[in-house]
Amino acid sequence: MQGEPMIDDGLGKTNEPIVRRVTVLNPPGLHARPASVLAARAREFQCDVELVLVDAGSGRASEIGTRVDAKSILDVIVLGAAQGAQLDVIATGADASEAAGAIEALFRSSFGME
Repeated sequence: MQGEPMIDDGLGKTNEPIVRRVTVLNPPGLHARPASVLAARAREFQCDVELVLVDAGSGRASEIGTRVDAKSILDVIVLGAAQGAQLDVIATGADASEAAGAIEALFRSSFGME
Protein backbone atom coordinates (compact mmCIF):
# COMPACT_ATOMS: atom_id res chain seq x y z
CA MET A 1 0.00 0.00 0.00
CA GLN A 2 1.31 3.36 -1.00
CA GLY A 3 2.10 5.89 1.75
CA GLU A 4 2.38 3.37 4.58
CA PRO A 5 5.65 2.44 6.30
CA MET A 6 7.19 -0.84 5.21
CA ILE A 7 6.66 -3.73 7.58
CA ASP A 8 9.59 -6.08 7.42
CA ASP A 9 9.74 -9.84 7.92
CA GLY A 10 10.81 -9.51 11.56
CA LEU A 11 14.38 -10.37 10.68
CA GLY A 12 15.33 -6.87 9.59
CA LYS A 13 15.90 -8.06 6.02
CA THR A 14 14.41 -5.36 3.87
CA ASN A 15 15.73 -2.51 1.78
CA GLU A 16 12.51 -0.56 2.28
CA PRO A 17 12.62 2.13 4.94
CA ILE A 18 11.30 1.36 8.40
CA VAL A 19 9.60 4.45 9.83
CA ARG A 20 8.83 5.12 13.50
CA ARG A 21 7.25 8.36 14.74
CA VAL A 22 8.74 9.58 18.02
CA THR A 23 8.18 12.55 20.33
CA VAL A 24 10.89 14.41 22.22
CA LEU A 25 9.86 13.98 25.87
CA ASN A 26 12.77 15.43 27.81
CA PRO A 27 12.30 19.13 28.74
CA PRO A 28 15.59 20.45 27.30
CA GLY A 29 14.94 18.78 23.92
CA LEU A 30 17.70 17.24 21.81
CA HIS A 31 20.66 19.15 23.23
CA ALA A 32 24.25 17.88 23.25
CA ARG A 33 23.91 14.99 25.69
CA PRO A 34 20.88 13.23 24.14
CA ALA A 35 22.23 13.98 20.66
CA SER A 36 25.45 12.22 21.64
CA VAL A 37 23.56 9.21 23.04
CA LEU A 38 21.35 9.03 19.94
CA ALA A 39 24.23 9.29 17.46
CA ALA A 40 26.29 6.68 19.32
CA ARG A 41 23.36 4.25 19.34
CA ALA A 42 22.62 4.87 15.64
CA ARG A 43 26.27 4.20 14.73
CA GLU A 44 25.95 0.70 16.21
CA PHE A 45 23.91 -0.30 13.16
CA GLN A 46 24.98 -0.80 9.56
CA CYS A 47 21.83 0.71 8.09
CA ASP A 48 21.26 4.38 7.38
CA VAL A 49 19.31 6.13 10.14
CA GLU A 50 17.77 9.53 9.55
CA LEU A 51 15.54 11.86 11.53
CA VAL A 52 12.88 14.01 9.85
CA LEU A 53 11.23 16.89 11.70
CA VAL A 54 7.46 16.41 11.43
CA ASP A 55 6.22 18.89 14.07
CA ALA A 56 8.34 21.41 15.98
CA GLY A 57 6.17 21.24 19.09
CA SER A 58 6.40 24.29 21.33
CA GLY A 59 10.00 25.16 20.56
CA ARG A 60 12.02 26.69 17.78
CA ALA A 61 13.50 24.15 15.44
CA SER A 62 14.63 23.64 11.88
CA GLU A 63 12.08 23.84 9.10
CA ILE A 64 9.41 21.12 9.06
CA GLY A 65 10.60 18.34 6.77
CA THR A 66 14.27 18.84 7.60
CA ARG A 67 16.09 15.49 7.30
CA VAL A 68 19.34 14.78 9.16
CA ASP A 69 21.75 11.89 9.65
CA ALA A 70 21.05 10.40 13.10
CA LYS A 71 24.65 9.14 13.25
CA SER A 72 25.94 12.73 13.34
CA ILE A 73 25.85 14.51 16.71
CA LEU A 74 26.11 17.89 14.99
CA ASP A 75 23.24 17.12 12.60
CA VAL A 76 20.99 16.08 15.50
CA ILE A 77 21.83 19.22 17.51
CA VAL A 78 21.30 21.52 14.52
CA LEU A 79 17.83 20.01 14.04
CA GLY A 80 16.90 21.92 17.21
CA ALA A 81 14.09 19.60 18.29
CA ALA A 82 12.52 20.88 21.51
CA GLN A 83 10.29 19.05 23.97
CA GLY A 84 7.10 18.02 22.19
CA ALA A 85 8.67 17.93 18.74
CA GLN A 86 7.70 14.96 16.61
CA LEU A 87 10.23 13.24 14.40
CA ASP A 88 10.16 10.32 12.03
CA VAL A 89 13.01 7.86 12.53
CA ILE A 90 13.74 6.39 9.10
CA ALA A 91 16.06 3.39 8.96
CA THR A 92 17.05 1.77 5.67
CA GLY A 93 19.22 -1.30 5.27
CA ALA A 94 19.90 -4.78 6.57
CA ASP A 95 19.28 -4.08 10.27
CA ALA A 96 16.75 -1.28 9.84
CA SER A 97 14.01 -2.78 12.00
CA GLU A 98 16.37 -3.30 14.94
CA ALA A 99 17.84 0.20 14.56
CA ALA A 100 14.45 1.92 14.36
CA GLY A 101 13.30 0.06 17.48
CA ALA A 102 16.44 0.96 19.40
CA ILE A 103 16.18 4.65 18.52
CA GLU A 104 12.48 4.67 19.35
CA ALA A 105 13.30 3.18 22.78
CA LEU A 106 15.77 6.02 23.45
CA PHE A 107 13.06 8.60 22.83
CA ARG A 108 10.56 6.72 25.03
CA SER A 109 13.09 6.66 27.88
CA SER A 110 13.99 10.37 27.45
CA PHE A 111 17.53 9.16 26.74
CA GLY A 112 17.81 8.01 30.38
CA MET A 113 17.90 11.60 31.60
CA GLU A 114 14.85 11.82 33.81
